[in-house]
Amino acid sequence: MHSLQKQFHDFILSNHLVKKGEKILLAVSGGLDSMVMAHLFLKEEIPFAIAHCNFGLRGEESDDDEAFVLDWADQHNVNCYVKGFDLSSGSIQMAARNARYSWFNELALEHHFDKIATAHHLNDSLETLLINLSRGTGIKGVSGIVIKNNQIIRPLLFAEKQRLYDYAMDNDLDWREDSSNQKIDYDRNLLRHDVIPDFLKLNPSMFKTFGLTLERLTHASDIVHQQVNELKARYLTIEGSGYRLNLEWINKPSDELMLAELLAPYGVNYVTAKEIFEARGKSGKSFPVNNWLITVDRDVIYIDQAGEEKKVEVSIGSAGEYGLNGGRILVEQITKKDVVFGDADVAHFDADKLRYPFVIRSWENGDRFQPLGMKGEKKVSDYLIDEKIPLASKKKVLVIECNGKIAWVVGMRIADNFKLTEASSSVIKLTFYG
Repeated sequence: MHSLQKQFHDFILSNHLVKKGEKILLAVSGGLDSMVMAHLFLKEEIPFAIAHCNFGLRGEESDDDEAFVLDWADQHNVNCYVKGFDLSSGSIQMAARNARYSWFNELALEHHFDKIATAHHLNDSLETLLINLSRGTGIKGVSGIVIKNNQIIRPLLFAEKQRLYDYAMDNDLDWREDSSNQKIDYDRNLLRHDVIPDFLKLNPSMFKTFGLTLERLTHASDIVHQQVNELKARYLTIEGSGYRLNLEWINKPSDELMLAELLAPYGVNYVTAKEIFEARGKSGKSFPVNNWLITVDRDVIYIDQAGEEKKVEVSIGSAGEYGLNGGRILVEQITKKDVVFGDADVAHFDADKLRYPFVIRSWENGDRFQPLGMKGEKKVSDYLIDEKIPLASKKKVLVIECNGKIAWVVGMRIADNFKLTEASSSVIKLTFYG
């Protein structure tokens, strides 16, 4: 058995890439890497089929690649799926990547393939790491290309390009050369032809040492990922249409990294994560990121969908149920003996004071009310600050207004001048469902 074949076999087993009886879809361009991968799968006797993308970017050369792959599949009695793509707009590289993976997933679903294998190798992983470093990256970015990602497996990541070439020569394999790989107008080709050869002059065994480094970095990334998942399970909770992240676990500077990893799924980069970390203990500082609004409120972070909150204003003319842009309010006329206190989302009012029609609406700057038990009035905005309501939640606060007076800051406090007294005979009960 060829040494590469044995390593391929061991790599698949040790990383649990293919289980017995699974059927694999191979992404095959016709180039050296994918043809070596196809040959190794043949030797391994793992059931597989081939998927080939023709992007038509090199004219006749692209069509010849397709014919070559179809001919190889026919010779080896392997099913081959081919699709042509029209990439007429945007970044061609990004569009090609998205198009092919989307099609691979469609094929896997339709024909019941368990995994999709690509021919990325150790050189590709080094190039990815260097590109990520040049642009700035986190712990995942310095781990190169991952060995498996959901359905996608990369069974050649243990081998450098030269070993694939040697294997192809030893086994008399044919392949197609992509002329665009010789151009240096793409980042990868610049690294491949100009940068990495200089690294090899410094250390001819660079790929061997890089493979070991990559293994250690991957293990470190896995440890961080596990810790982040544990923090997420314990401290991140759903709140309304967003999330609440409790920060009580932060007690040392290195926790800044964990915070950055926790917030990364919401589009927060490391620079912004550092600013959020520094804002702990303060109140009301917000960071708009992509489609999210990250708000720091002392030792809590609120993660809410970005966008201007819809203003609510509904006139209440009689008892009944009223919709409120995702919430609702139930208005009932009850007797005094049926009053039960204790629920913040339920309020009771003297029916002689809260008269129809009254309005439930979003609070506004300038709104004032006399909180229950207080003698003087207070701005609603000041009341919300006193209650430590975070900025993102403040926007959702509603009030009940009757004859120009605020009767209830909904879910929080009624106004003293609308409360029930000994003289109250009829009661209006309002129940808010957010």
